[in-house]
Amino acid sequence: MVHFEKDHLEIRPVIPLMVWKKTKIKYDSIERIELPKGDYVNFYLKNGKVKKVYNPAVVAFYPEFGKMLKEYKIAYSSQLDDKGYESIETVRQKADVIKKTALSYANRSLLSNLGEGYEMEGKIVERIIGTTLEFRLLKDGVLVDEVNAVNSIEGVALIDEMDIAYLSEWDPETGTGLYTLADEVKITGECESYVEEIVLSEVYDCLKKDGD
Repeated sequence: MVHFEKDHLEIRPVIPLMVWKKTKIKYDSIERIELPKGDYVNFYLKNGKVKKVYNPAVVAFYPEFGKMLKEYKIAYSSQLDDKGYESIETVRQKADVIKKTALSYANRSLLSNLGEGYEMEGKIVERIIGTTLEFRLLKDGVLVDEVNAVNSIEGVALIDEMDIAYLSEWDPETGTGLYTLADEVKITGECESYVEEIVLSEVYDCLKKDGD
């Protein structure tokens, strides 16, 4: 479990009694962070030491990670094969296009299968760690609670959150990042496939259960 405290990052073991395995890293002691292939994140400290954290999710699933990079001017680099070099401006342009594509596909399907009144709502969420597209189902303008049953990392109800781009590098001097685009953005047809197989399937499965 990862906790971003006031002045330090704390990685706690899943089993609370294993206190000796708890890792604490002060934000102002970090020089740079690297995400290599494998199951660890490497924290390079200003004193020359390296701390390896067995939790790659800290990079992708916590908005506080990006805020930490920005506030404490920490360099970050991903060493994965799919590293990208897109600017945030490019990501925003791609996000607008993919949102229109996804919602157009989803709403055609909803109209065909459920009739009028249902609508897929999409919201682009930009974070330092990456940009996503949130999906929510509305009926007559009101959220369908039983379908929007998942919480975003900020605790907002939704159906699903599709990756658009994620952080590859962070330059602390300029306060800017470079991003890798997700396959749903880069590959023709992947967006529609994602909407069909992940988002719409959840909608139809959920509504079918409620109707039984």
